[in-house]
Amino acid sequence: MAEKATLIPELAVTDVPAAASMLRDVFGFVDDGGLMRLGDQAVALVAVDAPGGHGVIDHLALAVADLDATLAAMQERGALLEATTPNGPREIAEFWDAGMRYVFLAGPEGARIELCARRDGTARAGLPGHDHLGIPCTDIAASVTFWVGLGAQPMAAVNLTRADGVTHVRFLSLGDSVVELYEPPALRGRAADFAATALWRGVRLAGSGQVPGPRRGPDGLRVTVV
Repeated sequence: MAEKATLIPELAVTDVPAAASMLRDVFGFVDDGGLMRLGDQAVALVAVDAPGGHGVIDHLALAVADLDATLAAMQERGALLEATTPNGPREIAEFWDAGMRYVFLAGPEGARIELCARRDGTARAGLPGHDHLGIPCTDIAASVTFWVGLGAQPMAAVNLTRADGVTHVRFLSLGDSVVELYEPPALRGRAADFAATALWRGVRLAGSGQVPGPRRGPDGLRVTVV
């Protein structure tokens, strides 16, 4: 696997210019050779005719150094809280030793964009930028196997015990990128009810050194090696 392998999520929207404008004006992305880029996070906008929805890729997470300050600045530019966190930032104490804080915003055409920051105050240079791609699973072991086959390396395994049961979470690194796989009780061992016309519809794997072409993962996940 190449050292600088990178995942580029594809955001499928009905109005590409409007989506690009929102990513620029609200979230701070810039145009970069056909991609939208924020620090080390690139996004490919893809034009589609069908309406969106949430699918096998649930969200794009951006790492920020100061969650409250970044959220306030984006809200001043028009960002809206998404239904996942309608009351603002929340916390997951079990992640990354000291825990992390996060909030979801509504991106272009309702695509989920998460902001997250570690509670221990550590933050790499160049933020905001990439943190992870959030991928729900019906069989997390199968999903881990698929990503390992693409060259990903396990980073952390956490089981979150909540009122609805245990959610299994696995983080894997792939070059400069991270995937968060999570298997909640509502999906475990069941047929996925993901939108076929999902907003975050696929992901490109660049710089991996693997043979170019499409890969099909669990739950219909589409990865294109470029």
